[in-house]
Amino acid sequence: MKGVSRNCRNIALFAAATLLLTSGCTTRDQMAVASEEPAYDIPPPMAEAAAVSSPPPPPAPKSKATGITKNLNVARKSSSGARVGAVRGSSKSNANLGAVSNRFKAAIGKTRGLAIVGNPGIPSYPVWPPEAPSSRVSLDRFIKARSDLSLYDAGQKLKRSFEDAGYLEYSYYAAPGGFVLVTRIEKINAKGDPLPGTERYKLPNQRSSGSLTSFVRGLFLDAPPGFYRYIAVVVSDKPYRTSRRKLSSTEAGRRLTRGSNNLSAAYKKVAFTRDHNVEALIYEFTKNTRTGKVRMIAPGRLTPKIHLAKTKLNKTIPSNFRR
Repeated sequence: MKGVSRNCRNIALFAAATLLLTSGCTTRDQMAVASEEPAYDIPPPMAEAAAVSSPPPPPAPKSKATGITKNLNVARKSSSGARVGAVRGSSKSNANLGAVSNRFKAAIGKTRGLAIVGNPGIPSYPVWPPEAPSSRVSLDRFIKARSDLSLYDAGQKLKRSFEDAGYLEYSYYAAPGGFVLVTRIEKINAKGDPLPGTERYKLPNQRSSGSLTSFVRGLFLDAPPGFYRYIAVVVSDKPYRTSRRKLSSTEAGRRLTRGSNNLSAAYKKVAFTRDHNVEALIYEFTKNTRTGKVRMIAPGRLTPKIHLAKTKLNKTIPSNFRR
């Protein structure tokens, strides 16, 4: 009996070991098969759908905390040295802008014909270049002595020349590279002689002090037309050409009162050289006594030589510039 029991127990142990070995091999074989299965290049449909339905979240925006902190720090510092630096910087910027603005104004002034003798300190001639005259003539041949003269000196000598010729009213204007001296518009006869007495400086819109007969004749008969003359002397070292505009007798009369009574001290600092041309612009006007209309004559009826002789400027200018 004992021998049979021992044999049965050995058989049971052998059977258990065989079962264990059999189950272990099956597990290893299954694992090998699983490891040898080909990998999918394309994910399964469910995985693909999940990827499409839930895209990756966008990158988080950069935090502005750093910039805000910097701004706060700058704001704190501005109460001391930073604020002073900002003020100084703005002052420099304003100064630079002012310099640019001044250069811009200077450039505009040159293009528009404003005076360029430093700061002239007197009004600029109302229209530059000036209106086309009836005739124009150079006065340089009457001016010989220029050494040690300034533009201010030249203006004074021209003024005395006009005074000696009977022109007691005049005005100065600034012009590019010099100035303009204008006289009062005067009434002349057909030959260019100034009318005597108070008749000489009656404006075209003023009624002449004549008899009733002459007044009626002017209204209903062919009365002789009236003639007027306005002279502007330009002293400048800048070439120019006159514009196509026409000067009216009314505007010519206004220019006497809108200019300066003298040249400013700025002209004492500018030498009067041979580069400065002295030119007389002569404007002639005629008035229809019957209709009262006044128009400018262009070209002029009289030659520049006649005008200089009738005004006596051909004698007074050389006389004053010899002194």
